[in-house]
Amino acid sequence: MKKIVVLTVIGIASQTIVAFAGPPEPKQVIAPPPPPPPEYFRPNEFDIGAFGSFAQGVGEGGHHLHGWGGGMDFTYWFPWKYAGIRFQGAGFSVSGGGGPRSRTFTFPDGQTATVSGGGGSVAAGVVTGDFMLRLPLDDFWPNIHLAPYAFTGFGGAFVGSPDLGNREFVQRTVFVSRTQGAPANQPVTFRGRVRSALQEDFPGGSQFLGHVGGGLEYRFTPHIGIFGEIAYVFPNLSNNNFIQTNFGLRYAF
Repeated sequence: MKKIVVLTVIGIASQTIVAFAGPPEPKQVIAPPPPPPPEYFRPNEFDIGAFGSFAQGVGEGGHHLHGWGGGMDFTYWFPWKYAGIRFQGAGFSVSGGGGPRSRTFTFPDGQTATVSGGGGSVAAGVVTGDFMLRLPLDDFWPNIHLAPYAFTGFGGAFVGSPDLGNREFVQRTVFVSRTQGAPANQPVTFRGRVRSALQEDFPGGSQFLGHVGGGLEYRFTPHIGIFGEIAYVFPNLSNNNFIQTNFGLRYAF
């Protein structure tokens, strides 16, 4: 009988404690952290760019060079995303003459002949391989997806034949010298062919070159961006240096 009374009291007491203690506390749910924002300039990135280009000669010997064109580049950024390598190629239609030019010839008998002609246009190409360095500014300011970059490299310039067709210039009639075995009063017509000054600057049609420059790239998305850059190009002749300016679109994989 005593055991029954004791068990009854214990049961009533335990129920009273539970009633006063309230319901069990719910388990705490921890929300997962938000995903990190996407990187706009990434390591192991491969980029393809397409651009328009303008070339302008500099210096006393190269100021007559100027031309428009375009090209493409292919860039790989290393696992350290601040450095990479690039291959770039561009084609131009270059005006090498800068307008009409004249040259005066003197014959042994004192007679002179002045020859005039224009420069014509020349197809040219520039191919380079570059080492790249960039600094994505969104590493410091998350909403500014802009990256200045610098590059240096080497390659070659290739020059075609001038687009002159069969055009010739014809000089006025002059008198040959008696030393040439003809009567002094026998007239001759002096003829010559127009020669582009660009071909004189690039003998053999090609030159080894180096260049150095920098640019800016802005990304609208992690994959699509625009860029502009400028390079100082110095072939292995001192009289044909030029500045190449590129502006275009880039897609990053």
